[in-house]
Amino acid sequence: MKGGEIINSLKEKILNTSIELFYKKGFEATGVREISKKAKVSPSMINYHFGSKKGILKEIMELFFSYMEEYLNKEHVEEKNFEERIRMAIKSLVIALRKNEKMFKIIMTQIPDDDIDLIEYRTEKMKKIILGRIFLDEFKGFNSNIKYEIIGPALSGMIFSHFLLKDIATQITGTKFDDEFYEIYPDYIADIYLYGALKKLKE
Repeated sequence: MKGGEIINSLKEKILNTSIELFYKKGFEATGVREISKKAKVSPSMINYHFGSKKGILKEIMELFFSYMEEYLNKEHVEEKNFEERIRMAIKSLVIALRKNEKMFKIIMTQIPDDDIDLIEYRTEKMKKIILGRIFLDEFKGFNSNIKYEIIGPALSGMIFSHFLLKDIATQITGTKFDDEFYEIYPDYIADIYLYGALKKLKE
């Protein structure tokens, strides 16, 4: 193993350990020494790669959003018409969230309320993906009475809330969220978003 490969391996080990601890215990309740002990690396190695515990969280965010971008790039969403773009984007985001669910929950629930830098970073990334990659300029020139600030968050809310509340939903409905469920989930959400829940229920 070459020097660069060793460094990458150690960095991944620290990241993976941090993801597990942040997910189980929370960001605030997890210390650098605990991460170093669990990852079997020295605290100085963590500081070398990430600078601080906040640096680890920032790296997790960067990694997660790069995965989301990767899935959208794969489908060339900007080249589709509006409805196709919505459908492909939902499918891509669901795939990304399923494969990186722990990172997503950390990003959405573990950023300290007083950490303006990380909150703004998350906000800009979400805006870039939801408004910049999916909606583009679709609503420019429409009736000014339409509340566009609701339209974008409504879509992300429909998708993201499922993964944040999945455990509770399972307890309430008994639904099994398996591959079969996620095969139909993206199109179902797209139909509800584009044409309304009542239309979907009447089919």
